[in-house]
Amino acid sequence: MSSLREAWRVEEDTPEPERHRHLLRDVLLPGALVGMVGAVLMALVCIGLSLIAGAGPARPAELAAGLFFRDAVPSGALAVVLGLLVHGAVAGGVGTLFALLCPRGGTAVAALALGMLLALSLQALMPTLVLYWAAPPLARSVPSLALAPGHLAFGAALGLLPAARRLTGGLDRGRRRVLQLAHAALE
Repeated sequence: MSSLREAWRVEEDTPEPERHRHLLRDVLLPGALVGMVGAVLMALVCIGLSLIAGAGPARPAELAAGLFFRDAVPSGALAVVLGLLVHGAVAGGVGTLFALLCPRGGTAVAALALGMLLALSLQALMPTLVLYWAAPPLARSVPSLALAPGHLAFGAALGLLPAARRLTGGLDRGRRRVLQLAHAALE
């Protein structure tokens, strides 16, 4: 437990507003950002595999819409839009969970390693436990091993978490500076 406490420790020379975890700045925004980057990378990999298989570029999104179309394999614009929304929502949620669990102040290499570990865990769990009840058309149509390259691309994108945290931290510092200047101008 003490090693976990050490991983979350913040140096004493850190400015006061950044010493404490900030849910929006450190978890929600960076997690959603890397989750969306991962969703795009995973979608591009799946579209490429779909084209190689001769199924067309919309097929991965249509199969992801199986959450709403349980019995038949969906097709059409509505299925594509629903599939993209489902895919983005799940990816954003997993990215945010990753940001919640990943200690602040880690390196990009550590985040990449943890992201790849999460990707392998997703590959082990999603096809066997989740897809059969969440998206039956996807479970019936795609071999589970075909999802591995997409999950690995998603995991690689999670390695961007430290950069996303620096970005949101910089934006937050800029916001605070503008507020200080505005308060000083009003006094």
